[in-house]
Amino acid sequence: MKKILSILTPVQWLAVALIIIGIGIMIPKAMGMFEFYKEANYAAEHDFAAGNLSPDLIRPWMSLRYIAAAYAVPQQYIYNASGITPRRETSMIALDRLNQQMRLGQVDGQPALLITVKEAILAYRANPVVTGLLERQVEEWMTLLYIANSTGIPVETMCSALNIVVDGNTNKPIGFLSSQLNYPGGQKALVQAIQSIVSAHTVSPVKP
Repeated sequence: MKKILSILTPVQWLAVALIIIGIGIMIPKAMGMFEFYKEANYAAEHDFAAGNLSPDLIRPWMSLRYIAAAYAVPQQYIYNASGITPRRETSMIALDRLNQQMRLGQVDGQPALLITVKEAILAYRANPVVTGLLERQVEEWMTLLYIANSTGIPVETMCSALNIVVDGNTNKPIGFLSSQLNYPGGQKALVQAIQSIVSAHTVSPVKP
């Protein structure tokens, strides 16, 4: 091996370096695509678009962001209930991994954090509060109901302004909804349109 490495020319070394960099870029993307497929498949299998999901459907591989969107519970509320400092990285990683990082242990064979999130969803449903958008702006993974619950703007108001019907459209991620509706200008235009509605209807957040 050492002999092979010693005879490589600078150009060959550059080629090797580029290959390594390319592999390093491709692996995370491939993993991201796998996670997206798993999330989309699970959502379709359990008809997430219908809304009013059972907390029992939460799985350790889900991220806080995925759960927040699926259950239309503001991320800020979940963070507060879980005692977690809001960070983008904690929003994107799986519950079981986050549970390990926080050293929370297991409860009845499940990550303790998963139990806490389930309880937070039930508490929110019993007493919903407006927290504002933790993300500070509309993003394509959000649903109209998630935005409505976070901002206090009724979904009916948003759907009316967007000229779309309420039924069947409030629990779908904006990115998917834009494709399904064949929205003029696509996903970016729909995100901007919803952002304009949110910006025009300011509701004071309430601390959970």
